[in-house]
Amino acid sequence: MKKFYSILKISPSIALGDSIAIGIILFNENSFNTYFSSEKIRAVKKIINNESIDIEQIINQIEHKLNDLNTNQKDLRLFYKFENLTNINYFEYLGVYSNGLLQFSKPYLLNDSLDIDFTKLVESLFKEKINDTIANSIIQDDYSEMVQTKLISRVENRVHTNFKFNQTVNPSIYFNFEMDCIGKNGALIGAKSLGFDKSKTTLDKDVSHYFTLISILSNQYNMQLKDNSFYLIAREPSDIDSDNHKIWESVNNNNFISVIDPEQSDEVADKIIQKEATLFI
Repeated sequence: MKKFYSILKISPSIALGDSIAIGIILFNENSFNTYFSSEKIRAVKKIINNESIDIEQIINQIEHKLNDLNTNQKDLRLFYKFENLTNINYFEYLGVYSNGLLQFSKPYLLNDSLDIDFTKLVESLFKEKINDTIANSIIQDDYSEMVQTKLISRVENRVHTNFKFNQTVNPSIYFNFEMDCIGKNGALIGAKSLGFDKSKTTLDKDVSHYFTLISILSNQYNMQLKDNSFYLIAREPSDIDSDNHKIWESVNNNNFISVIDPEQSDEVADKIIQKEATLFI
């Protein structure tokens, strides 16, 4: 597979044909790397001035899809969609036909024999220092690895892990929602890890869907909400005056979800084992 990158752009006025570069996707033969410029995104928001357009949600969807491919590429390599996304021809197609709000540049081919320094590539293209961004990305990877080691790997043969709820699984659930783990033995027990570095709109939606999911499942299995054990695995936002911290506080102060740090993920595994929870869907 070829190494290449494509620049992502937002077009505030499609009719005028103008656009602002907000990020980059790099494919290095094995996985995707992404970078999105906070400065450019703020500039786009000021120009668009349309509350119905959620730039962060668009970015989160792109990152979620590419992270999913990076995590599951051994399995997804069997499917056409994965080959499609890692094929430079697909990005050439996007470069020609993505002419709406979100646009992709033509892909730029890189020398296969060279090791790509993603940080230097981004800084040369966007003229921005991204050491802090890369550090945050590493922290997030450690976060996921911690949950995998302390929780998922300990219970994956006992309960549902990385389980995706949708209307196919349960017709009462009108949205897609992935739980890190969920099981049942009398009462329900489950956990959801969530990064609080997302936009307020995205966090509102994710938290609301979590509470809704708990309510639907409790009703279907004739459970009292207070008898279940549900966890939100999340680091407390550092800015205590931010909207994201207010959302974190709101969840932390409710009676139906326990908020724990990723380092405490093993507490969920201990409880699943203690309660002898099992698969139930």
